[in-house]
Amino acid sequence: MRPALPASLCGLALLLPALAQASPGSEAIDRYCTACHQSQDGPENWSRISQQRKTPEGWDMTLARMQIMHGLELPAEARRDIVKYLADTQGLAPEESASQRELIERRLNRIESFDHPSYQEMCARCHTGGRAQLQQRPLEEWEHLVHFHVGQFQTIEYQAMARDRDWLDIALHEIAPWLAETQGLESEAWDTWQAAEAVSPEGDWQLWGHWPGEGEFYADVTITAAAGEDAYSMRLDGAFTNGRPLTGEGQAIVYTGYEWRASLSLNDHEFKQVLDLSGERPSGRIFDDRDEAVGMMVEMVPRDGNEPGLVASLPASLKAGERSRLVLLGQGLDEGEINLGADVTVREVVERSNHRLVLNVEASADLTPGWLPLRVGGQTHEQLLAGYRQVDRLEVSPPLGVARIGNDKTPPVSGVFSAMGYLGEGAESIPLGQVPVRWSVAPWDEIAERDEDAKFAGVMDAATGIFSPAGAGPNPLRQYNANSVGNLRVTASVLGQEAIQDEAQLIVTVQRWNNPPLR
Repeated sequence: MRPALPASLCGLALLLPALAQASPGSEAIDRYCTACHQSQDGPENWSRISQQRKTPEGWDMTLARMQIMHGLELPAEARRDIVKYLADTQGLAPEESASQRELIERRLNRIESFDHPSYQEMCARCHTGGRAQLQQRPLEEWEHLVHFHVGQFQTIEYQAMARDRDWLDIALHEIAPWLAETQGLESEAWDTWQAAEAVSPEGDWQLWGHWPGEGEFYADVTITAAAGEDAYSMRLDGAFTNGRPLTGEGQAIVYTGYEWRASLSLNDHEFKQVLDLSGERPSGRIFDDRDEAVGMMVEMVPRDGNEPGLVASLPASLKAGERSRLVLLGQGLDEGEINLGADVTVREVVERSNHRLVLNVEASADLTPGWLPLRVGGQTHEQLLAGYRQVDRLEVSPPLGVARIGNDKTPPVSGVFSAMGYLGEGAESIPLGQVPVRWSVAPWDEIAERDEDAKFAGVMDAATGIFSPAGAGPNPLRQYNANSVGNLRVTASVLGQEAIQDEAQLIVTVQRWNNPPLR
């Protein structure tokens, strides 16, 4: 059986029915793929295909390559059926995909690191290293992948970081064995997950997150079954913490028992959603598919769960002497006294239900900095909401960002930054969440200053931390008609405490012409 499911989801567990006949996906593979990938060792076993496991995006990219490179004629419905079948039967267990969730969620402004001393130079110079980390193969198949690279990309051994070494020998005798050992086809994690009970996400949930440029939000979410295998519809009804409404709806499909993929419309903005349903709190990211830097990390829990308690505070901190709208999420919040400690006064209860409290509060000017005691009825939580007079430390994320110029054919990719405040230093510091800051950009170095990158590369919104890159194409105002690229220093300064700052680097570069789901 699957490892213990989250207590909040156990009531939704349903046994997977035994397959009495071939699925549409396996039938589509037999029809469209077996001309090259012959059946072997019985039904639903195909050469090369059955020796790999991947994410839904990985399988979809494989089919795209078969169509582009090999002329495969594949109807859209058959492509969907094949991806669904292979992701379910030859996907990745949650712990196998866990290290690369950022890549799956299109959080691309990240710096990779790997245990192998030369994997970065050997494999991650053309695409992310995480792309191969989201595959499981036996040694023979990893060797096939090496030979495929040499055959498909004939200059691979002569490119930077390859021509200074015996690339093929290292790839075959060091990288492939390492990958086979760490990412073999068979694993206990996958066997356990496949032998598990399926979990349906149907029901009522509460979801929360932070929308860059818009603010923190919360929503009631209702998920219902739709036509199709593991297909669902969802509706969202919520608000930002300042009271502005947030509504939306979407369609989703679940792969591999936990990989939620949805198309959403939120306040008339179109988004994609990727969630991992396997944890105690399903979590993931909502993002703009045309500008993936614009996105929001979200969590959700069942709206009427069995475990009382507080799970989230929006915002995460209150500043001394200020009035704020405070939203508390959890269970069992509809009864009993509301007490936020002697330093915080509840001025108004705006909304109260079993799973949500919306309060207008005022923090005392002489508030004692640190964690604030939270008590709702008989429930307490001492490390959910902090109070502060001044910010001691600021941390800008990401430390290195990439934005891209663009136009109508290749939309620009924004630079999106956030600034987290902290009380204290080191391991004992208390997170304050996102605090009010002023954003600015300047040249990163002398070359960027000489080329006036801060003038030409784009514009930073001083209030939101969202950088809008300039348009694509030669710029006649720049030397040599250069593109409006740049190398910029991003600085966040705490409002009222301008000496408290942090910096990041922003590379504004040209368009990305090849845009697969996994880079």
